[in-house]
Amino acid sequence: MKERIGVLVFFFLCSSLTSLAQTPTAVVNGQVRDTSGSAIPNASVEVINDATNVHYTTETNDEGIYSVPNVPSGTYHIRVSKQGFKTIVHPDITLNVQDAKAIGFTLPVGPISDTVTVEGGVPLINTESAAVSTVVDQTYVKNMPLNGRSFQDLILLTPGVVTQTPQANNPGVTGLGMTGEFSVNGQRPESNYYTVDGVSANGGATAGLNMVIGAGPSGSVPTATALGTTQALVSIDDLQEFRVQSSTYSAEYGRNPGGQFAFETKSGTNQWHGTAYDYLRNGAIDAQDWFNDYFGKPEPALRQNDFGGTLGGPVRIPGLYNGKDKTFFFVSYEGLRLVAPQAATVTFVPDAALRANTVAPLNQVLNAFPVQSLNGIDDTAHGVAQFIGSWSNPSSIDSTSVRLDQVVNDKLRLFFRFSNVPSKSTIRETQPTGGNPSMSQTTAYTPRSYTAGASSVFASRLSNEFRLNYSSNEVTARAVIDSFGGSTPVDLAQLTGSSVDSQPEVILQYAGYRIVMLQQRISAVQRQWNLVDTVDLSWGRHHFKFGIDYRRLTPIATPPNSAHLFDYFSVAAVQANRALTIAVSTVPFYPLYTNFSAFAQDEWRMSHKLNLSLGLRWDVNPAPGVTQGSNAYTVQGSGPNTWALAPQGTPLWQTAWYNFAPRLGAAYILRGTPGREIVVRGGGGVFFDTGQQQGSFGFDGPGFQAVKVQPGAFPSPAAPSPVIVNPPVPGSYGAQPIVFPAHLQLPYTLQWNASIEQALGSSQVLTVSYVGAHAGRLLREAQISTPSNPNAKTFLFVDSGLMSDYDALQIQFRRRLSRGLTTLASYTWSHCMDYGSQNYTLGYQRGNCDFDVRHNFSTAFSYDLPNLGENRFQRAVFHNWGLDDRLTARTGFPVTLNGNQNFDSATGQSFNSGLDLVSGQSVYLYGSNCTSVLQGMGDLLPGQGCPGGRAINPNAFAPPASGLGNAPRNFVRGFGAWQMDLALRRDFPIHEGLKLQFRAEAFNIFNHPNFGTISAFCGGTPGVPGCTNRQFGQATGTLASTLGVLSPLYQQGGPRSMQFALRLVF
Repeated sequence: MKERIGVLVFFFLCSSLTSLAQTPTAVVNGQVRDTSGSAIPNASVEVINDATNVHYTTETNDEGIYSVPNVPSGTYHIRVSKQGFKTIVHPDITLNVQDAKAIGFTLPVGPISDTVTVEGGVPLINTESAAVSTVVDQTYVKNMPLNGRSFQDLILLTPGVVTQTPQANNPGVTGLGMTGEFSVNGQRPESNYYTVDGVSANGGATAGLNMVIGAGPSGSVPTATALGTTQALVSIDDLQEFRVQSSTYSAEYGRNPGGQFAFETKSGTNQWHGTAYDYLRNGAIDAQDWFNDYFGKPEPALRQNDFGGTLGGPVRIPGLYNGKDKTFFFVSYEGLRLVAPQAATVTFVPDAALRANTVAPLNQVLNAFPVQSLNGIDDTAHGVAQFIGSWSNPSSIDSTSVRLDQVVNDKLRLFFRFSNVPSKSTIRETQPTGGNPSMSQTTAYTPRSYTAGASSVFASRLSNEFRLNYSSNEVTARAVIDSFGGSTPVDLAQLTGSSVDSQPEVILQYAGYRIVMLQQRISAVQRQWNLVDTVDLSWGRHHFKFGIDYRRLTPIATPPNSAHLFDYFSVAAVQANRALTIAVSTVPFYPLYTNFSAFAQDEWRMSHKLNLSLGLRWDVNPAPGVTQGSNAYTVQGSGPNTWALAPQGTPLWQTAWYNFAPRLGAAYILRGTPGREIVVRGGGGVFFDTGQQQGSFGFDGPGFQAVKVQPGAFPSPAAPSPVIVNPPVPGSYGAQPIVFPAHLQLPYTLQWNASIEQALGSSQVLTVSYVGAHAGRLLREAQISTPSNPNAKTFLFVDSGLMSDYDALQIQFRRRLSRGLTTLASYTWSHCMDYGSQNYTLGYQRGNCDFDVRHNFSTAFSYDLPNLGENRFQRAVFHNWGLDDRLTARTGFPVTLNGNQNFDSATGQSFNSGLDLVSGQSVYLYGSNCTSVLQGMGDLLPGQGCPGGRAINPNAFAPPASGLGNAPRNFVRGFGAWQMDLALRRDFPIHEGLKLQFRAEAFNIFNHPNFGTISAFCGGTPGVPGCTNRQFGQATGTLASTLGVLSPLYQQGGPRSMQFALRLVF
């Protein structure tokens, strides 16, 4: 077997030296004919960059066909010449990232010295590829109002893309690195792949334990700042453009079956050019958050200063070197200093009576929580009350990048790019799983990236593109307890006698409440090597590409060296200080993740009307190993009752060597009339996922932590057990073992689509597509109880037993810049069904996906307003204005309703249940009826209405006594959302090539309230109707404030916020 794999690898390396290169460059091809329609062989074709004067040259083959690959995005003109024919020049050709443009030429007979210029640009219509993709070009990048100057909002212009909104109290979502991520055509949010300049940008990392069990260490989420913004990928003024490929893309692209996001950075040109800017915001002119008005809280302070600049041009050293046409540089810097408001937030804390009746020293911990609010609900029976507070969170970003491009000769071009983006954010914990605002956590990210590339031309029809990247991302997080909200700070480490690197934690969890106080200091590092390379070969009517992609990730996680937990399960236990103490010892771990991919692709021009795309991709994704220390453990045995740890070094699962993914696509020109072209396209293929997200669970078990549980009292922790690096004896594992099937089958997706595209003139295109996908072998994990197993009483079982289906009608309208107006609009009508949308599932019921949004509309336009009048006054007042607009609207996300944890005696599986429906009760409450019902239950105070005028009825559900519950999974819905952002700009010409631009931007200009997470945990007594969670079914915040670690200020769904900017452009 290994010999055969070696032969295959050798074949790919020698025949192509290529990679799944995710190449950001474009390819131009076509046919050159004479006026009689005959092919012209050996004609010279030059593609010339207007900004750098770099030439990309080839010749036509015997059939008159030419192909020019590896062309960076930009504006070009093409010159075609042959002795005996006049020279043709085609100007104003815009190439976008990953474009495939077909441009044909007809050469008239005449002297070669005569030049004929072709008028009109290249048609927008896609005649080459069956892939469903969207390009967001420089017009939108430069002009759109972007909240936080982060391009996440622009990604939503792609049909089939929605932002994943985590649901309240859904374990396994928060902390897995997916918060605020995108779901593309029904795929899981951790299944997307991001590249910058052709190399992997999936280097996201989260600190400490979440670094181990989440999507970060396996390279399944993109690099981001501490605020969750995209400057860590590329600053907006450093971004040239990007493309999102969302369905049935060619074999060149893959590794994950979700969206393929390709970002291309700017480079220098022959002209000096640059910007200097400052974007300012102040809360004094912004609207109040809806919940601040609701609870009568003042708006916290907002101060933002986002400043920076860029500079690019040829490298010149006076008297020594002139880099015109050869050497170019581009430098970018962006700095952000932000104090961002956190809207009024409800958190449950110990009430005054519980604090007064609790013995010392535990009462010191209770007093470290904020003091209950006078206008909040007090659940005296359970000793908890609401704290309602608002505050501001400080943050900063410093994004620097440098790029150098060198044209060695017409056969070799080189580039190098470095970026460094340290960021820091301090937030107060507000998660529904129990964080409290007197815990202040500061997180710092420091991603760095080094990328080098070379484009080589070996012959007129053979070329190569090579990329090499090293990236790192250092993350630290520290949580401290302060005096916010009237709390009295306490040092838990000092009280418990723990070290400063430990994590002492006190938890009150009963009656549906989970209230937490902790301190921690954790860190992690993500490191990546990525080598990609593609070879392009033109042969007759075929354009072949071959490639390989190798990625190596070596994260390091440093959790607290020990954790001391004190769990209290009733009011009486708190008052008497009777705790279940849990001592957890941990050691650092050094995982190793590797991915190898290879592909072969044939773009076959069968005729001037029909193109076929044929490809085969090979993905190899081994189970994670280690760079040092012990390997993760799995188990062996015939079943749960005989499971025991496998010998040290046993891989978590056997590598799948046969994951071959065929791809097929076709594009046919139904009508070729210029300006009225019609193209039909269709395609399908197989797409594999890495499966390595769950492999990280192996570093959360035996050999890496030891857990000791015993009754006790605060502040005396259980004596921690040492971590047994090589557990030798049954029953002494020290931690819950993780079970992976030896032949774990990695997830795959079948995708297909059919599209019809109609040109509406030379500048507009309408595309209507049907897009479908079926995903199989999706990962899941389950808690298995094994009381008769002498080795361990519980196991975490991971397998690939879930599936999903997605169907959508997708419509997109595109208009490139014409008469001052450019537009991009997308609409999606879709349905997604699955058995579980996250790895951690709440029972395996088929239902709506967590990210199932039935209707989704997104549009953007940029309009240079006409100049009115020509006299001096009119030019001073009415010239050089522009208007830019973004509108999004969607229906609501499903809500997963949670009951209690139940146990299935037949399988030994523990799971969080759903709910039973109560007959005769409406599922939703609206308006005044909602208010009266919830006030009658004590869930709303007098004078308060239901947030958003709607709630899920607590009386319509009951926690099941056993099983999953009869309420269909994800059948209830949260709130829909819509928002319009608007920018007004004016340019003030100063000198030729120099202007000052003023911008006024409004986000959510109509101040439409958009509500976010619905509290979904029922609480209550199994089998008894009614939910006791006092917030069940209610919106707990605006959409912007319920996207986890993402800054609420910069997300859709917040109150109206204004921003003003000055930009100096030259």
